[in-house]
Amino acid sequence: MKRNKGFWITIIILIVIGIGIYLYFNYIQAQPIPANNTYTSYKPIPELEIPCGTQYIKHSHYAFEYKEEHEQSIWVAYMLTSKKNAQTYKRSNSFYPDPLVSTETATNKDYSKSGYDKGHLAPAADMNWSEQAIKESFYFSNISPQLPAFNRGIWKTLEEQVRTWAQKFDTLYIVTGPIVEPGLPTIGENKVSIPNYFYKAILVYSYSRAFGIGFILPHAASNNSIYSFVVPIDSIESKIHRDLFCKLPDTIEEKIESSTTISD
Repeated sequence: MKRNKGFWITIIILIVIGIGIYLYFNYIQAQPIPANNTYTSYKPIPELEIPCGTQYIKHSHYAFEYKEEHEQSIWVAYMLTSKKNAQTYKRSNSFYPDPLVSTETATNKDYSKSGYDKGHLAPAADMNWSEQAIKESFYFSNISPQLPAFNRGIWKTLEEQVRTWAQKFDTLYIVTGPIVEPGLPTIGENKVSIPNYFYKAILVYSYSRAFGIGFILPHAASNNSIYSFVVPIDSIESKIHRDLFCKLPDTIEEKIESSTTISD
């Protein structure tokens, strides 16, 4: 009997140890470790990329605010994820008037023989994960006159860097556009304004990450690094007179919009 009693005690001890190991690996060790970061937990915010208090038009994959007096959008906003950042559909290079703009947009005729590219604001390469998305990216609501050396040079370099960040950080919220003002030169019968500057505001807001960076680029050819044109996001806000990423909690918004870095 003593031998049997010791045997059962050993079995019970082994069972208790086994339960303890199971609980450790499945419940304790599996818990997420808070990042060594000022911010710890972020829940998705619907339409975080869209500036507040504006009248905007929304397509399936981007939103924009159109200014008829400049015949282009003053901002285009969209979300880019690592899953979307994978080439699937090829660009057609066919541009179309935007059917959702009641006052009508620019046309191909405005750009014909003007010397300016039809420059994308939200890049076609950010939209080529969907046939509908890439078609929408060729609406003139997403186009602005750009010098070829700018469009195919430093602007393209910045677009490529943004896609690299999307792969690294998984989710980006992006607002991009021209900086327009009265008295700009124009092209075409519809008098499409030629901006002197273009901008991008980029927000990372997912998991334990929350940071942002802004760029204001002169509309000119440049051999400089894109980082030569880094600005706080609030500098962009003061130029375009719009409140960006305004759905963020105030304390986070203030810190992000005064920053000029994007990192882990």
